[in-house]
Amino acid sequence: MLDDIMETQFIEFLARSGAVKFGDFILKSGRQSPFFISTGELSTGSASYELGKYFAKKIGQIYGNDFDAVFGPAYKGIPLAVATTVALSKELSINKHWVFDRKEKKTYGDASMFVGATLDVGARVVIVDDVFTTGETKVEAIKRLEKGMKAEVKGIVIAVDRMEIGRRRNAIEEFVEDTGVKVDAITNISDIFEHLKNREIDGKVYVNDEIYEAYLAYKKKYGV
Repeated sequence: MLDDIMETQFIEFLARSGAVKFGDFILKSGRQSPFFISTGELSTGSASYELGKYFAKKIGQIYGNDFDAVFGPAYKGIPLAVATTVALSKELSINKHWVFDRKEKKTYGDASMFVGATLDVGARVVIVDDVFTTGETKVEAIKRLEKGMKAEVKGIVIAVDRMEIGRRRNAIEEFVEDTGVKVDAITNISDIFEHLKNREIDGKVYVNDEIYEAYLAYKKKYGV
């Protein structure tokens, strides 16, 4: 986690901007969830830069200058990687490359599976993404980087840990055990709900008792 003040600011930023939504959503995993995290909502320059700052500070806290590039999985990870590298440069004077992958390899021109920096073999990469649910997309990203670019994945930084069960237990713990790649989150869904429950922010309550109860039911079924 970032420090308590920074994490609180981040949670309220996600709520105000609509990057965390409350309602009824079907996830890629097929689970029916009372909340949804989408950094794709942060589409203005100011919001993108603000998000990038939180990621930059988290990455700086963990890795310092000990990495070569930031990778964003297509599609939502693309603007996130760019925003993070801009913020790393402006906020921390750490100037790094960004890179992202294509969903399908081009058959003309630049036929690479990747867009952005051309990295040396063994380049140290930090992956950024919005959430961690089951980790399937992260496994795909690691395989592409290690096999397609011969890169070393240093770790993954996400905006929100959904704190869900994987095959048998904590999905992130299973992922780390399977891949050897660590995962760090700026915040987690428990902290989001606990902070927002019946709290008025700019005249609006984002999590009332009904929404909180729906979250507790979901947590009981899928949470860790």
